[in-house]
Amino acid sequence: MSRFQNSDIFVLNLHELYNQLVSDPRRIKNITRITADIKFDDMDAPMKLHTLVDGEALRKVPQKEVEERIKSEISNISLKPGTELYKTHVSYSYIDTTAIADFDFGNVLIEANIPYCLHIPNFHEMTVKIPEENTEVLVTFQKIWTDRAKTADGESQNIDLYADDREIYFKKSTILGPRIPFSPGEGWESFITGINIEKMDDSHGLFRYTKLYIQLNVGLPENVDSLKEKERDHLLNSIHDKSLLIVNRIIDNYRSITNEIHVRRLGTLKINLIYFRKQRLGYYITNLNVKTAMINRSKNELKQISSLLSLGKKPELYKLLLFNTKNSLNSKDYTLAIVESFQALEIFIENFLISELEKKGNDKKQTKVILDKSWRTKERLNVLMKQLKGKGLNEKKELWSRWCNRYDKTRNGVIHAGKDPTEKETVETLTVNEKIIEWILSL
Repeated sequence: MSRFQNSDIFVLNLHELYNQLVSDPRRIKNITRITADIKFDDMDAPMKLHTLVDGEALRKVPQKEVEERIKSEISNISLKPGTELYKTHVSYSYIDTTAIADFDFGNVLIEANIPYCLHIPNFHEMTVKIPEENTEVLVTFQKIWTDRAKTADGESQNIDLYADDREIYFKKSTILGPRIPFSPGEGWESFITGINIEKMDDSHGLFRYTKLYIQLNVGLPENVDSLKEKERDHLLNSIHDKSLLIVNRIIDNYRSITNEIHVRRLGTLKINLIYFRKQRLGYYITNLNVKTAMINRSKNELKQISSLLSLGKKPELYKLLLFNTKNSLNSKDYTLAIVESFQALEIFIENFLISELEKKGNDKKQTKVILDKSWRTKERLNVLMKQLKGKGLNEKKELWSRWCNRYDKTRNGVIHAGKDPTEKETVETLTVNEKIIEWILSL
């Protein structure tokens, strides 16, 4: 540690302030950034690390003590996440062979949780057909109250009546909280408990969520109980993917009938167990998806964010749409991903052409006439790009062919014929559309 300096500050992260559970708003106006040159063993040159402190308090602390404190903190950081845990599983079997005898629809039983409360009676069953997969399954629904849905005075009720033509609600409910002043350790939301309550538009199963029992028939190898690790993982993953397809089909239809728009498709499914009935072998699945926590983003990124905000700028719309396409892909909403991807591309092309036409001296009226005349995307990519930048996309034959295939088959199939794209088609579409944008930016 060779150098300490004061400089302008972009963020606030004071150790003393962070470690106090304070409720009153506080601002430290005299903030000082300490910068240290640090060389890690696997680095060729030193890197700079920064920390923010109260300038007034810093003047009262001896230099040696400051250095020792920073050395102590540096000894507890890493340049890479140390641990990433995704999922694990433990095998089990029932001693009592009749324990799940009533689950006799298929050869595999899956128990899964979803982060929504579907207002469907407990133990109600629905048959779900997936024609494109030649699959038919039986699904049993159960609503589960969490520990947040009870107080010292009692628990939420399991009344489960339903009417022919309207929703019905609990007559009495109790809401306790939030405690004021707020306690930061209770999380970012106001901490509430209660009886017979649910959070509006809840997408995290705060007070109540739905458990599903899915019974389906799956082609299984004879030696399920002696599969090697990779073969077993492949089998369990394939069952997860099939179960997720089923659950998203349930969600789509539930949402379309109830208009509960917060109930959206899932990108992954929280499966508790998978049980093979004939083999009397089950697996408890633990979905962790946790990693060693990040401390802070880089100073360079903070500068960029601060600059954009101070200048009143916002990201270009096409970039935000490209982020949305990845979210839609992750949640298996392939149709939406396709629509957003082409929307992002067409908005980018339009804005790029407007900018280039104005550089050539065209006013807004002239620019509009030119764009209205060449409104087809293919014509814009070839004719207008050739006129304005000297190159058309059709000169890059491999990229042009890939893009036309996705445009003619995938896009038109989705938008004009309502076809469901596959994951492979969606990934290829998103990839090739981003490559088109990269090509235009390179001109």
